[in-house]
Amino acid sequence: MNTLFAALLVAVSAGNDKALHLYELNPKTGALVQRAKIDLPGSPGAQCLSPDGNRLYVAVRNKNSVAAFRINHAKKTLEPLGLTDIGANAAYVATDRTGRTLLWASYSGGVVGSHSIAHNGAVEKNALSRIETHRCAHAILTDASNQFAFVPHTCPNAVYQFRFNAKTGKLTQNNPLTATPAEGLEPRHLAFHPKLPIVYFDDEKGDSVTAYAFNKTTGQLKAFHTASTLPKDFDGAKNTCADIEITRDGKFIYASNRGHNSIAAFAVDTKTGKLKSLGQFPTGNIPRSFNLSPDNQWLIAAGQRSHDLHTYRRNPKTGALTKVSQQPTGKGPGWVQFIPVHKVKK
Repeated sequence: MNTLFAALLVAVSAGNDKALHLYELNPKTGALVQRAKIDLPGSPGAQCLSPDGNRLYVAVRNKNSVAAFRINHAKKTLEPLGLTDIGANAAYVATDRTGRTLLWASYSGGVVGSHSIAHNGAVEKNALSRIETHRCAHAILTDASNQFAFVPHTCPNAVYQFRFNAKTGKLTQNNPLTATPAEGLEPRHLAFHPKLPIVYFDDEKGDSVTAYAFNKTTGQLKAFHTASTLPKDFDGAKNTCADIEITRDGKFIYASNRGHNSIAAFAVDTKTGKLKSLGQFPTGNIPRSFNLSPDNQWLIAAGQRSHDLHTYRRNPKTGALTKVSQQPTGKGPGWVQFIPVHKVKK
């Protein structure tokens, strides 16, 4: 077991169950043992951890709310801190780099916003900022400096660019407001390279990953490289990309294919940031979400239509994935979130 944590929990948003399914990963076999089923008042979606690893936030989509939980590391449980109505169906939630502000993006509402996080970890009700963008806002993340935030949109095929004030928790429009990808790509989720000034987006309709040069002074993006997530002999009309992850060392990227039903893997050029395909690894039916473990040893993907979890052991040198377990989960799993359990001093 990694010395950085005592155990690994995995929270799965089962939208059709209106519940979170909480598992513990067996570090020897990769099997998941269910520890709890947490019922919610609506369908859970996106999840995020606070930077200190002590809080979990979950979008309860059809209730226009976010549920907050305290992670009890000693008992390996989630303790509810409350449900906050944010006035929007959040397709994505994330904290800023300090953990003092919750950011969200609403796909159906075409709006982004921010809320303060109270000292006890609950989300404050009144919005700090609320800005209309366009329908199909899919994600929101701040950069390492915590000064800029990016919101990929699929329908207008654009990345909206914002400035973020960590002291006030407010978002403001950057100028220009959008970066425009090549026609037909439609960016969905994003990942920041840990060392290079590059942001990667997986393209829902483009069946690809696109790299953008990131100007750390102006907060502007400019696309410079795109790589397909599919094998050449597969019909791209039958596929859409969903999620993207980058390893902590910045050497590998993974993206999910819904239709081809696979995780596409790429090696990242350490100087240019360009991608080289390593092929695809089969997974469940419609892998809407997957997650890398904090130590990057594991990857778990959820089949949204096959209602199952696929666990892979990752080769840190080659980036290859080896499936070690497959098991059923709740109905309609739409998000997978690793939760490292800290060692508790007695």
